Amino acid sequence: MSRFAKILVVLSILSFISIFYFMGAMANLFGHLADKGTALRERRDHLTVLRVEGAIMGSEAYLECIRRISQDKGCKGVLLRVDSPGGAVGASQEILSALRGLKAHGLPIVVSQGNLAASGGYYVSLAGDRIFANPGTLTASIGVIMQYPEAEKLLGKMGIKFNTVKSGALKDVGNFGRPSTPEDIRFLQSVIDNTYGQFIDDILANRKIAKADLLRIADGRVMTGLQARDHGLVDTLGGYAEAERYLASVAKLGENPPLVTEPPTKTRLERFFESKGDAGSLGSLAQAAQAWLPELRQGSFFMWK
Repeated sequence: MSRFAKILVVLSILSFISIFYFMGAMANLFGHLADKGTALRERRDHLTVLRVEGAIMGSEAYLECIRRISQDKGCKGVLLRVDSPGGAVGASQEILSALRGLKAHGLPIVVSQGNLAASGGYYVSLAGDRIFANPGTLTASIGVIMQYPEAEKLLGKMGIKFNTVKSGALKDVGNFGRPSTPEDIRFLQSVIDNTYGQFIDDILANRKIAKADLLRIADGRVMTGLQARDHGLVDTLGGYAEAERYLASVAKLGENPPLVTEPPTKTRLERFFESKGDAGSLGSLAQAAQAWLPELRQGSFFMWK
């Protein structure tokens, strides 16, 4: 290779590195400007839209959003947009508890149920001062579920046997290497019944509905928004726009109030760099599978199946 060609190669490499760093600097700049824009918006009185979407398998991200809302002095109301089939019991309870904390500090909360607000999705909706649902929204599904496989015969065909040493009769409940005993089923049923009772108690504490009427429909059935309104599980038939207008009137912000979104909406540039970093990631696929297949995780679930 000639000396001139070598110089061209070196210059090309340096140019590529310079462009890469320039793009990184621009991304930081745009992110900084976006943060400043958000900060400026948050100084004005506004509503915050908190989105609970997909299976609820953890609460940490939502709790962080709620913490930011609690520290935002410009926030005059929360529009909780729910589009979820439900999820883990503990996570759903933590989100509801945190939202109740916002209400205790005087922030009005209005719920807008989208396509689906079932089971745990309905559970977190209980934080709302008023719940809006579309006539065709799938909601309710009040119940608790726990599942585990039983594969003793399959393992036997493969020549696999599990040996279990345990401190008590119930320590290996759910062991798929042996048949469940009547005692196992009775114990697990007591856990499910206790968790179900907590669900019922929270509904009664937040909705004006008689316990006898609630128990007649709290058998895990999913309902349309129209049916749920007739049973007192939601308040008003309407979509996102209707819920936003109602909350704006309660917060006395007039028409078309400023909106801040939680989790924060990402810029196109941020989404571009994330897509480059996550493309083809087997780890991301595994996380997505776990989110939508809760039977891959241990625990009980407020989940519409």
